[in-house]
Amino acid sequence: MVIKQEVVAVSELPAAQLRLLQDLYEAHYGGLHHFARDLSEKDWVLLLRSGQQVVGFSSLQRREQNAFVVYFSGDTLVLPDHRHAYDLPRLWGRFVFQQVARESLPCLWFLICGGFRTYRFLPVFFQKFYPRYEEKTPGETQALLDRLASQRYGDLYHEGIVRLGSPCLEELPPRELDAHARFFLERNPGWRLGHELACLTWLDRANLTPAGQRMVRAC
Repeated sequence: MVIKQEVVAVSELPAAQLRLLQDLYEAHYGGLHHFARDLSEKDWVLLLRSGQQVVGFSSLQRREQNAFVVYFSGDTLVLPDHRHAYDLPRLWGRFVFQQVARESLPCLWFLICGGFRTYRFLPVFFQKFYPRYEEKTPGETQALLDRLASQRYGDLYHEGIVRLGSPCLEELPPRELDAHARFFLERNPGWRLGHELACLTWLDRANLTPAGQRMVRAC
């Protein structure tokens, strides 16, 4: 079945749709998360539908901060049967880079990664991002990342890790992990407890990998 992609402003999200997204998220992540409160802080929800069923979504926030425009990805879920298709990254890429094309300030993507699969989106789609296994994060970039994470999470953030406390249900695959996944697990040993790795990259077409260029080619 064809997957329908859409972006909805949070302010225009019907109450019934909000409850559906909350129920879907809590069914897969244990119900230990203040989903509605977090969603209310975001600007958009990116939705994937198969027929009338929601099979994936991600929330997104835009803020001007520290002479940058910072895009922040919030709660994200794609049902297992649909993860291989990369529909959500394509929707995210097209929408975000449409927004970036209208910005007058440099744009950043700030995200926290609770599992190695999320972290691996960075090397797949972006050339330069931090932290990464190949090089130490430059001091200026680390200071910016620390500032963004501390402003958002306060005392929950320490030395690159946000300790949210909602257990991660992701399982390690039987196959050997690549260098990026191993780095994530080494830097974030508490990932099973809900600890998340704070990450930063630049939303610039020149920073995209060939896969990233394909991701945004429709915009």
